[in-house]
Formats: sequence, C-alpha cells, structure tokens
Amino acid sequence: MAVKSKLTYTDYVCEAFNVTTCFTGIGNVPVNKLFLLGMLILGLSNVGFWFFGVAIEVIFLYVMTSSQRFRNYVDGKKALELKQLRNEKLSEIAGTLKTVHSSRLGKLNANISEINKLMNWNVDQQGDFMVMSRQDTLNQMPIIFLKLLRTKQLIEESQNKANTKQIEDQIHKINSQLKAPNLSPALEKSLRGNLEIFQKRLENFEAIKENEMLVEMELQRIENQVNFVREGIALDSSPEGLSSNIDMINNTLGETQDWINTHGDFLRKLSGPAIGDDPLMDIDADARPHNRAKQYQ
Repeated sequence: MAVKSKLTYTDYVCEAFNVTTCFTGIGNVPVNKLFLLGMLILGLSNVGFWFFGVAIEVIFLYVMTSSQRFRNYVDGKKALELKQLRNEKLSEIAGTLKTVHSSRLGKLNANISEINKLMNWNVDQQGDFMVMSRQDTLNQMPIIFLKLLRTKQLIEESQNKANTKQIEDQIHKINSQLKAPNLSPALEKSLRGNLEIFQKRLENFEAIKENEMLVEMELQRIENQVNFVREGIALDSSPEGLSSNIDMINNTLGETQDWINTHGDFLRKLSGPAIGDDPLMDIDADARPHNRAKQYQ
C-alpha cells in the first residue's frame, strides 16, 4: 500500500473524520462516526437532528484541521507508516541477497553496532546532540550499502547469463560470411544488421563489467571508512575525536550519495523503483514522530 509523503488539506480532513479515542477496556472508538450515526438515527424521527449533525460536524472538522497539535499528530502518524513501509521494503530487499552478500551486510551492521557501543560509553549526558547526530548518520549507512549490494548482485546475475564467447564467435562467423564473393545485397544487409546487434551486445557486457567494478569500489570504500572510524574511536574517545569521526562518516555518506545520483540511470535500470529512486529511502529514521503520534492514541 502506497503512503503519501506529503499531506494535503483533504488528508487532514479525512483523518479528522476518522479520529478515534481510546477508552480503557474498550480500545479505540471512532467517536466522530458514532456521533454521525446517532444523528442519522435521531433524524429518522426529526429531520432537525440531521441539520444539527451536519452543522456540528462542519465545526468539528474545521476545529480539528486548524489545530497544529492535531496536524502534528497526523504528520507523525504518516511518518510512522512511511517508516514501517520503508523497513518492510528494506527487509524484502535484504531477503533477496545471496549468502555472500548477506554476510557482508551483517558484518557492516556488526561494525556499526560496535561504533554505537563505543560512542555510548564515551558520550556524557551533555552530548545528547552528538548521539542524535550519530544515530541519524549511522542509520543511513546500511541502507546505502544495501542498495549497492543489491545492485552488485543484479550485475553478477546479468554477467552469469551472458555468454561473451558465443557472441564473439558469432561476430567472427558473420565477418567471414561478409568476405564471401558474390554476396547478394539483401543477404549482406541482413548479415550487417546482425553484426551490429552482436557488437552492441558485446559493448553492453563490457559496460556491465565496468559498472560492477564501480559498485564494488563504493562498497569497499564504505567498509574501509567504517573500520577506520571504529578504530579511530577506540584510539581517541574525546568529544573532539567523536565529532571528527562523525564528520568522516557524513563525508562518506555524502560522497556515496553523490555517486549514486551521478549513476542514477544505471542503478534504476538494474534495481527497479524499489531501490533506484525510492522516496522511502529518504525518510528520517528519527523516532520523534512516534512520540507525536501517541498523543492522540
């Protein structure tokens, strides 16, 4: 189910119409719908209740949609839905990885977990802002790494299906046929058409090899950067050292994202909409929307 990342006024009205209130022992009760149902039933005996119900409903929807607190609640609720949908997609993508790639992702997550522990041990209460910055930054690394791993696997699958030797043999065979004497124009045109197709296929396979090398270099750069940061934190646990290591991670993320943007067309063709250009990947992993959503539960 698709979830919109940007809400319109209509979305707020719909949320207000469907608003629920939690009662102990009962759970969430759709109070607004129950009110309208009551007015509908009462209106069967006196139509005045219908006009009264409509008037109250209009006022109720206006007040609710004008409330910044209610809007914050709706924003938080939708952000949670987006986060959940993103996590489901990421889990689905991770589940398609082969063992060798899944193991590589697990190792990166283990190193990031160790960085988290080292930072938690060395950051005091006054450094909460640093903890939040670190969490926001580190949470993005496995996502980008997963994108690249999935792309690498798709490239490898494409390479496995390719038989460049067979194509080269076909090109050699056609070139030999073109050298035959008394070749009719129609046959020559057909042979040259096939030759062009085989040559383009061969060029595509060469491009795939280059792309695979580029993706592998980006994967190694992230892995090396994480290892470097982990070692750096162990050696220098001062606030300045932690801040410097966070900056290094941010730089790595920025450079990798720039690389992904530069090669966006190629990534989208290989990975599809679930990876190549997915707005869900940009959802903030921050847990603060969760707190806002609880206000109306």
